[in-house]
Amino acid sequence: MRRWAWLPLALGLALAAAPVHVVRPGETLYRIARTYGVPLEALAAANGIEDVNRIRAGQRLVIPSEPSWPADWGLEVAPWPPVQGRPAVFRLPEGVTAVRVFGLEVPAASGRALVPVPADAKPGLYPFVLEGSGLKGELLVLAGGYARENIVLSEEKNALLDRDKIRAEKARLLEACGPWTPELRWNGPWRWPLDKVEETSAFGTRRSYNGRPGGWHGGVDLRAGEGTPVYAPAAGVVGLSDELYVRGNAVVLRHGRGVCSGYYHLSRRLVEPGQEVARGDLLGYVGATGLVTGPHLHWEVRLLGQTTDPAVFTRPGFWRALAPAAAGRP
Repeated sequence: MRRWAWLPLALGLALAAAPVHVVRPGETLYRIARTYGVPLEALAAANGIEDVNRIRAGQRLVIPSEPSWPADWGLEVAPWPPVQGRPAVFRLPEGVTAVRVFGLEVPAASGRALVPVPADAKPGLYPFVLEGSGLKGELLVLAGGYARENIVLSEEKNALLDRDKIRAEKARLLEACGPWTPELRWNGPWRWPLDKVEETSAFGTRRSYNGRPGGWHGGVDLRAGEGTPVYAPAAGVVGLSDELYVRGNAVVLRHGRGVCSGYYHLSRRLVEPGQEVARGDLLGYVGATGLVTGPHLHWEVRLLGQTTDPAVFTRPGFWRALAPAAAGRP
C-alpha cells in the first residue's frame, strides 16, 4: 500500500504545521518532491502551483509530509490526499455531528461522513470544521488528471438542446435522489452495472461542445449493444423510473447517506418507484433513447447532489474505509 493512500489528518494543525522548504537556485519541484519523499502532484497542490516547471529561487514551499499528533485525536480521511471528483470518507472523533467543507455541511452517521469533493475544486488546501467538536483543519485536494475532449454537434442536434428542459431535468434528478438519510443500504464494494465493462468516456472528462467549454462529464459511458442487461450495482430503493428529455429511459436508485445512482438511455425499464432492489437485480436494458447518437449506458452517481466518480464505489479500499459504519443488507 502506498504511503499516501491512508494518512491521518491533524486536527487544528493539519498542513499549516508542515515543514517549509526555501527553493535554492537551480532546484526543480521534481527534485524537491523526491528529497522529501512526497508525490509531485501533492507538493504542487499544497502550494497552488499550476505549472510544475515554474518555481523561483527564494520561494517558500509547504511540504505536505505526514504530521505528528496524538492518536487519540481520532480523525482519518481516506483516501489521502483526496482527489477532485472522488468522494472522501471522514472517520470522525466521538461527538462530531457533521463536517463543514466546500461550502457544504455533510452529516455524520456512525462516526463517518461521506464527503463529495467537487469535480471543479482547484487543487490546493481547503479549510474544514468538525461540527460538535470545535476542531478545524485543512484538506489537501489533488487534481484528478482528467482528459479533455471536444464534442462536435450538428446544427440539428445542437438545436435540440433546450436549456430550460435541461435545467428542469436536473432538478427532477436531484428530487429523485431524495434527502440525506443515515442508513447505508449497501454492504460491500459495488459491482459494475454491465457484465462486460468497456468505457468510452470516463468520469470527469473536461468537455467542450463545438469548441465552447461545457463543464465535465458527470458519469461513465459504457459501450454495449441494444438490449444488453443492466444490473443494480448495490442495494437501493428506486427513486425514479421514467422517460426523460436528455437521458431517455432512466432509472435512479437511492442508496442512503446522500448517495444515488442513475442508469440512462435504456431501451426498457423493469423497475418502479419505491421498489427495493438488491445487488445484481435487473433494472432494464441498454438502449439509445434520449439525446444520444447510439446505444450505450450512461452510469452516474451523485453524492449530496454532486456528480462523483462511480468507479470509486467498486473499489475494495473505499469500502474498507466505510465498512465500520456499514449497516443493512448487500
